[in-house]
Amino acid sequence: MKRVWLVVGMLFLSLMGYAQTISIRGIIKDRAGEQLPFASVSLHPDSIRVLTDSNGKFSIESITGPKELKISYTGYKPVVLFFTATRDTVLRIIPEHEIAELKEAVISDRRYSQSDWIETSRTGTTTLTPEEVNSIPVLGGEADVLKVLQLLPGTVRGVEGSSDLFVRGGAADQNLVLLDDAPIYNTSHLFGFLSVFNPDILQKVESVNGGFPANYGGRLSSVLNVETKSDVADKTHASGNIGLIASRLFVEQPIVKNKASIWITGRRTYIDKLMQAIGEDVPYFFYDLNGKIILTPSSRDNIQVSYYGGKDVLSIFRDRNNDGEGFLTSYKSGNNSQSVRWQRNWTSGWNSNFSLLRTAYSYNILNAFQDNRSVASSDIEDLGVKMLLSKKISSRTFVMIGADWTRHEVSPSIFNVQGTFAEFFESSSASGRVAHEVAAHAQVEWNLTKHLLVNTGLRTSMAFTKSRNYFIPEPRISARYKLARNESVKISYSRMAQYMHRISNSAISSPTDIWYPVTDSIRPQTSHQVSIAWQKLFSRKIYVSVEGYYKYMNDIIGFEEGTNLFFTTDFQSKLIQGKGSAYGLEFLVKKEAGKVTGWISYTLSWAWRQFDELNDGYRFPSRYDRRHNGAIVVQYAFHKNWSLSGVWEFISGSRFTPVVGQYAITSPTGVGVDLLPVYAPLNSVRLADTHRLDLGIKYRSNPERKIQSEWFIGVYNAYNRASPIGITVEQSANGSLKYSQPGLFGTIPFISYGFKF
Repeated sequence: MKRVWLVVGMLFLSLMGYAQTISIRGIIKDRAGEQLPFASVSLHPDSIRVLTDSNGKFSIESITGPKELKISYTGYKPVVLFFTATRDTVLRIIPEHEIAELKEAVISDRRYSQSDWIETSRTGTTTLTPEEVNSIPVLGGEADVLKVLQLLPGTVRGVEGSSDLFVRGGAADQNLVLLDDAPIYNTSHLFGFLSVFNPDILQKVESVNGGFPANYGGRLSSVLNVETKSDVADKTHASGNIGLIASRLFVEQPIVKNKASIWITGRRTYIDKLMQAIGEDVPYFFYDLNGKIILTPSSRDNIQVSYYGGKDVLSIFRDRNNDGEGFLTSYKSGNNSQSVRWQRNWTSGWNSNFSLLRTAYSYNILNAFQDNRSVASSDIEDLGVKMLLSKKISSRTFVMIGADWTRHEVSPSIFNVQGTFAEFFESSSASGRVAHEVAAHAQVEWNLTKHLLVNTGLRTSMAFTKSRNYFIPEPRISARYKLARNESVKISYSRMAQYMHRISNSAISSPTDIWYPVTDSIRPQTSHQVSIAWQKLFSRKIYVSVEGYYKYMNDIIGFEEGTNLFFTTDFQSKLIQGKGSAYGLEFLVKKEAGKVTGWISYTLSWAWRQFDELNDGYRFPSRYDRRHNGAIVVQYAFHKNWSLSGVWEFISGSRFTPVVGQYAITSPTGVGVDLLPVYAPLNSVRLADTHRLDLGIKYRSNPERKIQSEWFIGVYNAYNRASPIGITVEQSANGSLKYSQPGLFGTIPFISYGFKF
């Protein structure tokens, strides 16, 4: 109690008589002034237990007499307060760090814990801390949040090294990725090998795969909500990192003490510059630029202005005759987003969150030789508004309501040619599209008993196009039944609708994939998903979760066989829509404190597709169907300055359609014969299963030093087992054909250096 700062202010005059209503409201912060969300607050002897909201606030009403208030939060010492309730009271509570445990784990300020979700009704939800993202060895040593998510249950990656996420049998475009409330359409750099999220700016990463709250919508499979640093800086901070692939720098600066601050960060690959210095040409680089202004004009207001811009640039000039008349190929793609968010806590008890959003994505591919040119381009821009209101009506009831509006403007595909290129290709342009997406939503959470918590919600979404409008109700319900302290069973149901589709005939996401809104003939995708989960927190902070799910999808996007989307702007006539289903079982064991931390995950899953126009109308496995997916992630802090980390991953092979024979027909000229392939059923064969081990060792200088340094050294694919990325057909000496499975990456060492002050 000596280490707890408690400020008690009296808000109202006490009301006389037996009918008076007394309430306690409070906010829980750490020493740096950062709110602690989802902290556990319990009142005895009433046996009332609530969680703080995302701003660290709580409220308990209708109480009288002597009380004991307990506050607990992962990584902090418990707080116990004794008082007699005689009038309305406001508390500001600042708990102390659990110093011994944090030193043992060599981790500070672990603000978000997976075990916090046991108390809620949410299923299919995972949280990641910046420490977890930065401690795992990955390709090139560049910390990557999407690579870490691929190691968690329910999420399957694409080919080796890519940043694709295929969640619970869904396609990559069925994931809503938010950066400070703004959607991001292309999440990859380096043609899929790195994500666009700079690890220096992460504050909270939340992945929702099922049991969706009503305020989330627009995609079928998952929501990835990435929030960047949003606290007013107390002094100047800077950090940086130099790695084999890219380097980055982060600077944070106060503007007005405790009122305003700004941070800015940049990241760029520099291999092109290093190779130029030794006379070689690697004509590719990417960069990211993020920034945020944070304002707190009053104790009730928080305003954040965020910016993100990133671009990939490739330019190749081949001049074999050294006459300046060579062949030029250039490629540019990039994201650009801005958001303004105003959060306010009103005296009436309502909390509001109002956001203005803009996001854009485009690509441009140029091929030129003398007067001959071909240009392919596509772009999309969204403008949006979001409003969210929430209030704890009573100690047992929490309400959240809101509305969203988004204007999509899409120029899906433009292909122009000049010169002799026009003899082989025809210029074409798909007409631009504008669609408006509107949603209103409400949800209520009830503590019906001390064991049963129920959350019911309804989202109604609409899309308005030039010639047709859509209206889809999206009900949501989830329930948690508490079996014992730190043990719960849960069930949830969600209906989702998706009005933006990504069109691709590649097995992995590509920067040249085309985003397209609903039209009079392209209907929204919809899904129904049911999840059942058991969660328990054992001693030593070991969290265990077992979750099963079933998902059914309607009007998912496909295309006719043989369609080449890159050279076809009339792709709408080639699109088809069908059905899909996915089901599976997910296991997660996670340890979040102590010298040894990490997790073990495993997913057993099935994913199916059915189109009338494909595979003779029969159901076939999705190309994202990978039966077994598991990972072991371990970090061991064997010294206060040193830690080891390792990742072992196993994944079943991806699906493909093989050629199983050939037959001969007379050629159209009547001279000779042509051999035509005979295919097996669609996606009926798998590539080989694969597994990989990554290892790393990290050194951190003592945290009390003014300038802290960090070295991270490791190896990707330690035992040199290349994972197949596709198939090739080879002909043997006797004329027979066989498949081979080339790999992409062997053993790749990495090293990076970081600093901060």
